[in-house]
Amino acid sequence: MPTEPLTPPSPTDQPDDGSAAKPHARAAQSAGKARRLRTEADKLEAFCVVVRAASSAADHAAFAEVSRAASKALQAKFGGGTITSVFAWLTSSAGKDALDSVLAGEVELTGSLSVEQIVEAVALAQKAELLRATQG
Repeated sequence: MPTEPLTPPSPTDQPDDGSAAKPHARAAQSAGKARRLRTEADKLEAFCVVVRAASSAADHAAFAEVSRAASKALQAKFGGGTITSVFAWLTSSAGKDALDSVLAGEVELTGSLSVEQIVEAVALAQKAELLRATQG
């Protein structure tokens, strides 16, 4: 009984079931992820600047001024937002994910704040949100 030599099938012999990711699809996913991480890191930094300014306000009048300035800046950069939404975002899962990405080195900070200052600002936001939640 004659036997034919076995040759490995070529990739063109394989049915394309879509299970193998195409190189351009992977590149698009990587580029999309990089853009998302950059956007989230920029938001993290901007929001931490707001938190630091709010936490350094000496009195209610100074806090109100920070709040107004923050609203204008958030409108210009992100299309809207308030000081309350800043604190809420920083303490949300999205804010935690952004911080984790920075801490893991997946994305670098580009603003004036250091990683330590970002971590401190997030901690301040968490404390403020906890106080707000307990005081109703």
